Order: sequence, then C-alpha cells, then structure tokens
Amino acid sequence: MIRSFDGFAGNSRVISVLRRAAAPDGRFLRPAYLLYGTAGTGKKTLAAILAAALVCEGKEERPCGECPACKKSFGQLGHPDVLRFRTPEGKNQFPVELVRRAREEAYVRPTDGERKVIIFENAEQMNGASANALLKVLEEPPAYLTFILTCDNLSSLPETIPSRCVPLELHELTPRRAEQWLLRAYPDADPEKLDKAMLCGGGNLGRSIRYLEDERSAGIFESALQLTRAMAEGREFDLLTVLARFEGDRNGFLELLPAVDRLAGQAARAAFLPADRFPAALAARISPRRAEALHRLVLTIQERMRVNVSLSLLLAFFAGQMKSIMEQVD
Repeated sequence: MIRSFDGFAGNSRVISVLRRAAAPDGRFLRPAYLLYGTAGTGKKTLAAILAAALVCEGKEERPCGECPACKKSFGQLGHPDVLRFRTPEGKNQFPVELVRRAREEAYVRPTDGERKVIIFENAEQMNGASANALLKVLEEPPAYLTFILTCDNLSSLPETIPSRCVPLELHELTPRRAEQWLLRAYPDADPEKLDKAMLCGGGNLGRSIRYLEDERSAGIFESALQLTRAMAEGREFDLLTVLARFEGDRNGFLELLPAVDRLAGQAARAAFLPADRFPAALAARISPRRAEALHRLVLTIQERMRVNVSLSLLLAFFAGQMKSIMEQVD
C-alpha cells in the first residue's frame, strides 16, 4: 500500500495541490476535492493518502506515517474520523438513504482529533436525488470536515457536484514511467508476467497491479489477448473456445470487452510505434482498419449489454462479427 504523496507515481501538479491542502497550517485546505480520471489512475489510493494527511498529527510533512493517527489510517480497522461511502454490492447507483446517512455523519464532530474526512468513491453513480441530498452540506460543510470524491467519468457526474469541489484530474503514466515504477515495486516478479502486466496496463498502473495481484483480472486479460491473437491468426476454433469461458458470466464478459478494445488500440498504434510493447508479430496481422472494426464491434456489444440483451445471443453475435473481421481483406 502506498502511504505517502512521495510514493505516488506521476500527476505532480495534483500532488502539489494536495500537499499544500494537507499542510498543518490549513491555509490552502478547501471543503471538498473531486479526484477524477480513468479507472486505474490511483484516485482511491490518493484519496486515502489525502485523508490520512488531513487527520495526521505530524508537525511537518503529512501524512507522517508514524503518529497514532497515521497508524490507524493505514491499519486494518482504519481511522474513526475517516468515513468511506461507496455503492453497495449489486447496486449501480448510490441509494439516497446512504447519502443521507453520510450527511448525518457530517455533523457529528471528530472523535479522535481536529478533523474529519468523508470519502465518496465512484461518485458518478449518484443519481439526481442522491446528488441533491448532498448539495447543501457539500457547499457549506462544518469547519472540521473535508469531502473527497472520486469519479471515473466526469461527464456522468451530476453537474451540480463538480461546481462545489476542487476538481483534480489524474492522468495515466507514460508506458516507460509505468515500467520503471513496476520494476521498483515488484523486483522479484517473474519477468514474463511483469512484461504481460505492462502490456495489460499500457501506462495504467492500476490495471498492471491488478494483473500481478488478482488472478481473475489476470485471467480476463489473458483471455482478451488469446481472443485477439485468434482473430489475427484466423483461428476460429480458438476464438470460440475463449468465448465459451464466458457463457453464464455476464460480468466477466463486460470486463473482457474493454480489455479487447485496449488491445485493438495498442495494435493500431504499434503500426506506427514499433517500440511499443505490443507483440510485433501480432501487430503485423492487425491492420489499423481491422483494429478500428474491432473497436466499433466492442462499442456495439457494450451498448446491447446495457439494454440487457441475452448473453448467449451476444456471444454468438460477437463471435460471428469477429470472424468477419478475421476474413476482412485490407
């Protein structure tokens, strides 16, 4: 776990703003911060570091990592004055009742120190009612309280929310920067696995880390790579074999689609950037035209999944369209 601003890779402008906000004198601290950017850029990690810094008891650099407050913040049970709210499992929207509970907690004074922090993860999942329930306290919170919101897609967030926060966008690293960070963080990792993790992330540390630490995430990416390779090499049986793994696994298929889309994008770039980590032999078989067709197919499938089309039908359609792309003459 990253426990300091120094340990966070990239996004130096955002880090500079948050360091000043967390300074002991509190001169630059604002009532609410909105961290937004692509999934995997470290928004939740940075929210945790900022929250720890705000309740830290250190006299200089915060979070100091040594005081009782920091040990609680980074401990298993967490700090009592740092509260996290997220969409309940199985839901795709913040229940308004959950936001109202957070609002009630906002007016309960800190129990351990001088400051209290409330974190809303994936705030774009708030609907109009949830956002409205938060507006007043977000705009005028008690003096001891700071809100931190995270959001993958700013355009999906009710527009009344960003105007009441300090919005800070997090960006992916360059592939080279990400590679340097991973080599330092995982010195004993198998070189082949580390290479796959870099290909999976492409500058997105979150995705690379999940590949290395989560078997399911690694399996999804391996399936995406096998699917892309089967299409490129014209191996229809292998293509159908990979897709058969996702029969009955709608969530897995939903995760597979963006991984395939990213590989298509990397293949298209590899035609112009030979130094890219994408396998050259595979890139040679996927022209930019085929990559574009694959991208459009993924968007079509994602749209149909949103309207709850049968998974079996979608898998069959996906397989048929990939076969067409496979047979496409450039």
